[in-house]
Amino acid sequence: MWLRRSLAAVARPALSAIRHRLPVANTLTKLTGHASRPHHHHLSRALAAGVAVASGASTLASCDASLLKRADGLFDGNEYAALAELLRKALASKPDDAQLQWRLARGLKKLADAETAKPAKEALTMEGLACAEKAIMQAPDCGPAHKWYAIMLSGSGAFKSTSDKIKQSFTVKQHFDKAAELSPKDATSRHLVGVWCFEVAKLSWFEQKAAAALFAAPPTASYEEAYGHFAAAEAIEPGFYPQNKLLLAQVCSKLGRKEEAQKWLDACLASPAKTPEDEETLQAAAKLKL
Repeated sequence: MWLRRSLAAVARPALSAIRHRLPVANTLTKLTGHASRPHHHHLSRALAAGVAVASGASTLASCDASLLKRADGLFDGNEYAALAELLRKALASKPDDAQLQWRLARGLKKLADAETAKPAKEALTMEGLACAEKAIMQAPDCGPAHKWYAIMLSGSGAFKSTSDKIKQSFTVKQHFDKAAELSPKDATSRHLVGVWCFEVAKLSWFEQKAAAALFAAPPTASYEEAYGHFAAAEAIEPGFYPQNKLLLAQVCSKLGRKEEAQKWLDACLASPAKTPEDEETLQAAAKLKL
């Protein structure tokens, strides 16, 4: 959703430039401060180095299975503070363990979501982003590491400039795609690719033009693509996430498939709320008018 808001923020100065017959490209360049270039280029180099070091061997870091089981249990139980404490202590002695790093990023994301103070939220988000980035560098073939890196990078957009948020949307999509490729049985990775497509498909004509002024190849996606990813996620793990059903209802409505949209909305409303996020999803579903 932040991508669409960011493009709208870029579009407003662009519209002003058009009205005053000023060069749109120059106005947008002032917003960016520099020409577009790949985000986190140092990460790309690190990934290449990591692949070279791997030399075809498995790069998934090993750690005590009981520790991972305990960490996953804390996450499933919504005990995120205890999870973060456990993993920070474990990483003190195993700083290169990708399995611990991405799990800590996952827990920090949940803590950041619950935090109301902006400085604390930003600190948790950036710590989580650093953990996920380390996980990718240590294990470039680890699907969850790519997934949580993309999630944390997307979340960090709340603390960055408009132009940076738009630029990093490409990186977010690349890592969601990579996560889905490496973890084909992970429904959430496929769902997240769908979310990205859905948000881009919602861009207005003017928002698309604003993006085109910033990039030679602006982000593009369709509702059909979003539907395909959401449906695939549901096929991988039926009923795994109420929000996936809600988004299926919304995208079906956009595509004019009213009966199917109602089916998915009803399925969403019948879903149990296992987390605070699920509760928010069900509240949104109850208010949705197709």
